[in-house]
Amino acid sequence: MNSDDEGVLDDAVLDGAVGGALLTAPWPVVLVHGTRTSRSQWDLQLPSLRAAGHQVDTPDLPGHGTRRGEPFTLGYAMAAIQEAVLHSHEHSGERVHLVGSSLGGMLAIHAAANLSAVPGALGSLTACGAALQPGPRGARLYGALIRGTDLVPGMRTGLHGHPFTWILGQDGTRAYLRGGRADGSVVAPAFAAVASLDLHEDLRRIDAPVTFLHGRGDHLRAHERSLAAAAPQGRLEVLPYGDHMVNLKMPGRFTADLLRVLARAQREQRVPADGS
Repeated sequence: MNSDDEGVLDDAVLDGAVGGALLTAPWPVVLVHGTRTSRSQWDLQLPSLRAAGHQVDTPDLPGHGTRRGEPFTLGYAMAAIQEAVLHSHEHSGERVHLVGSSLGGMLAIHAAANLSAVPGALGSLTACGAALQPGPRGARLYGALIRGTDLVPGMRTGLHGHPFTWILGQDGTRAYLRGGRADGSVVAPAFAAVASLDLHEDLRRIDAPVTFLHGRGDHLRAHERSLAAAAPQGRLEVLPYGDHMVNLKMPGRFTADLLRVLARAQREQRVPADGS
């Protein structure tokens, strides 16, 4: 694993050459959302990513957003993520940056391991708020906690945006809820799916830059160091701000750091392995 970059915010830019490797246009990005929200979780990141030149795809996971009528299974989730990456790769002819948040980050790790078998498809992986290897018991408890929030008035449907506005603010709430809030029935199968994975083993199979990127106050960071160390090109970045919902609560700062991470990963992939 590379040295811990906690709190280090460099000023990397896309133009210029590094190690004799001229950088090309920004690669496409696939963004994977977290539990019970939808592709709209990334609404506040899209303008800046597109302004920076990235083509962006934001698939809905099964049981969420436009696919709320479908059952959540690991197979359907993998198909959604991998098909989005391969479509972006085939359409652009470039490698693809894969970014996932929370549940989407854990699923993205497994998808990235599978995509390593497709030469030239995966450019990088960024897992946000997903530095945790859940076990079956922990997954059940966490799932019960999430379902338990539905007992708070307004939380199950997000009606009128309350109490989400108190947690996420007006803009974050609009983004979180625009695609609808998935029914609580998706929680148990979703967390059972990630509990069945060996994320450390998956990370060992990923031959592209991997960054664990999350706020200092994120509660899903218990295994951040061992997970980052498992990836051959793993890196840990703990941002000096934010919590688990950092992309919604502090979108400007988070998006700037995400762009920096993607640019760095693209430079690293463009530099020849022998440094020549």
